[in-house]
Amino acid sequence: MSLAHLALVFNAFIWGVSWLPYKWLESQGLSILWATALAYMLATGALAVARPGAFAGVLGIASTGISRGLSLGQGLWVMGLFYGLTNTCFNWALALGDVVRVVLLFYLMPVWSAIFARLILKEKLSGEGLARLVLALAGAGVVLGWDGLHTQTANSFAGQQLLADLLSIAGGLFFGLANVYLRKFESATAYERTLTMYLGSGVVPLGLLGLMALINLAVFQNSMQFPSLSSPLQAAPQAWLIVPLLALGLGLANYSLQYGGSRLPTQVTSLIMLSEIVFAAVSAAWFAGKVLTVAEWVGGGMIVMAAIWASLRPPSNAKPA
Repeated sequence: MSLAHLALVFNAFIWGVSWLPYKWLESQGLSILWATALAYMLATGALAVARPGAFAGVLGIASTGISRGLSLGQGLWVMGLFYGLTNTCFNWALALGDVVRVVLLFYLMPVWSAIFARLILKEKLSGEGLARLVLALAGAGVVLGWDGLHTQTANSFAGQQLLADLLSIAGGLFFGLANVYLRKFESATAYERTLTMYLGSGVVPLGLLGLMALINLAVFQNSMQFPSLSSPLQAAPQAWLIVPLLALGLGLANYSLQYGGSRLPTQVTSLIMLSEIVFAAVSAAWFAGKVLTVAEWVGGGMIVMAAIWASLRPPSNAKPA
């Protein structure tokens, strides 16, 4: 196994167990949305100091010309927005729902990638590709399961779990869209892409927290209906020791993804990234006593099979006639 393979496995490991520090921070009074925003803004500042030239591309100042630079910069901002929405939805889902269920539904991402690649990049969607989409969506239907939903409606956890499911699916959708934009603007440097990802992942949760505060003030008369709005200053002192470590871990994970993904075929990268499900399932079983239901085994297996099927097939760059 090469260093590039190991880098991707490390990235999958970090993402698979990231729920542990997030959940711990929340138990210490720092909500997951605040933790996400603070960690990524800290990572943004560190990268900006280390590579100040990356801001030139992000701001649209390219040596290849002002027009092309502005186009590239705008594309990076859009990409950063989608990555920010990805991290915000995924992490918020972790705060509300079951870890393994969240990761499984998030990995509908290949479905959305195929659809957006067809719409934005004009890639041809074959009959085989359609079959993979149907298999993955059917798996999601099994995971969500009518029986599970019926059982949940009997308790107050139903609304929270439903929101977590929707956020998980939305996170995968935005991730698929972000990856399409990553390919569309691949001429940007790794540092420009990484800086934009960090910045978007810090700004979006801050914007969401601001929107919540306005709604809380205007509609709920400042009665703190949103737990995420609790001030980060109220968090336990030990939480502030973990946030920099979380930022470091996320930064290393992203760098590992850039390193491995740029040196291995896309199919191999996608296949190795599926190990995140294994890391999430094992860590949830070990630390939280999570036991997968039959629906999660069957539906999750269908989603993973569809992702592996897509990973083992070379992408089609053919344009439709």
